[in-house]
Amino acid sequence: MTERASDILSELADRLSANATESGLVAAESVRAIEPDLLHSHKDGTVDELVKTSVAFLEILFKSLRPDSRVPWHEYYTVAREASRRYAEKGVPLESLMEGLAVFRRSVVARVTDELGASEYADEVLLLAQSRLGDVIEHLNSSFIRGYLDYTETRHRARQTELHGLYHIASALGRSLDVTEIAEVGLRETLKVLGLQAGAVWVRDGARLKLAKTIGMQPGEEEEFSESGRSGLVKVVEVSSGPAESRVDRIAGEWSAIRAELRTKGVLLGAMTVATRLPRTFESSDLEFVAAVADQIAVALDRARQHTREARTDYLTGLANRPEFERAIDRAVAAAQRHGRRLALMMLDLDNLKEINDTLGHHVGDEAIRVLAQELQRAVRATDTCGRLGGDEFGVAMPEADERDAREVGARVRQSLDDLNRSEKVPVPVEFSIGITAWKPGMDWQAMYQVADKALYVDKRRRQAGRKKLGEVSHKIPDDVKTEV
Repeated sequence: MTERASDILSELADRLSANATESGLVAAESVRAIEPDLLHSHKDGTVDELVKTSVAFLEILFKSLRPDSRVPWHEYYTVAREASRRYAEKGVPLESLMEGLAVFRRSVVARVTDELGASEYADEVLLLAQSRLGDVIEHLNSSFIRGYLDYTETRHRARQTELHGLYHIASALGRSLDVTEIAEVGLRETLKVLGLQAGAVWVRDGARLKLAKTIGMQPGEEEEFSESGRSGLVKVVEVSSGPAESRVDRIAGEWSAIRAELRTKGVLLGAMTVATRLPRTFESSDLEFVAAVADQIAVALDRARQHTREARTDYLTGLANRPEFERAIDRAVAAAQRHGRRLALMMLDLDNLKEINDTLGHHVGDEAIRVLAQELQRAVRATDTCGRLGGDEFGVAMPEADERDAREVGARVRQSLDDLNRSEKVPVPVEFSIGITAWKPGMDWQAMYQVADKALYVDKRRRQAGRKKLGEVSHKIPDDVKTEV
């Protein structure tokens, strides 16, 4: 390679780097046409920004054609590596970045060729330019590849962290039946995995959501994410869709946040928001992770509620069990005492359960119990509490009711059972005795229970005596009924 060729190339480098605007415009247009993804990934996504970047980059490439170039390439390689990592984050393929770089390489070669014209040193100078330019492009491509590998490694570590976090969440939630603990575990682990500072969990309480747990929030701040909060502070900018049942929104405003509905089996059980006031761009994988956590929390909440229901209800009838019924009547007595309100207690008892069990089997006896419970539940008000106190004994706590109201309910239950018995929709005739009492000042629920139980015993003896007079000493089950069963 002659010294003259090197001098010519140095002169060209100075001239072209001083006037790179036209070349930058051409290169920017080529990039926009060939690799539009590169344009979309710029800060403002405009052609002007792309042209500005292209001109500056071509100036550096032209300067690199000089043998004594003072371009700090090591710094630029570091910048290129970091830039390519950001491109990877935005989903721009590595091939697009490398093709964009090839556009600039071709632009430099084309400008050098045009400037050389028919010079006798043209071939030699062009070969020298391609050699020096090739070294730079190779290093830049290597930097781009390293940037994408950095991103891949970062995402791999993040996925591992998320998987470990999800495992810990699932393990912890699988052991807990406490709603507050479930909310705290899910919230704390999610904040830890995503590197966020604050969050809140609400659980469904009837028709509304009730705050269960907050972390990293000042009192009242959680209202910014509730349905009744100051909605101007947040705006839904993305909705996640995928295999998760829980819907997830990415929201922006004073907070950068992810909000999730906690759903399972199509039922909304609560909501969760995790957030930071720092600038943060959430990726789709972040939303998917929160959706997976939300599903785990929803399943845990559903299990906890099911356990609570089972702990408070009778397995056979679905009515309140004895401990839950006693708590209900105790609360009703306290309200009556405090506010001077009326309160009635009605107790019922199947008349022939033992005979049914002995003759037809316990499965028929269970069906008789369920029939009475069903008709009892239909006859009472929503404010009344029905409970199975054990065996064939039932109780109904009736706030704001007296003995007459209770007798009317009992009469409705008896009438509906008589209709069922006549229609033969039940395997055996279902009959019951009843005892009623009204609360009087100074009585506790145990005293009410004793009075109602005595009244029940009197009614049972009266009904037995009535059957004896009719020749039904044992309330014998008809033979045709036995045969059918």
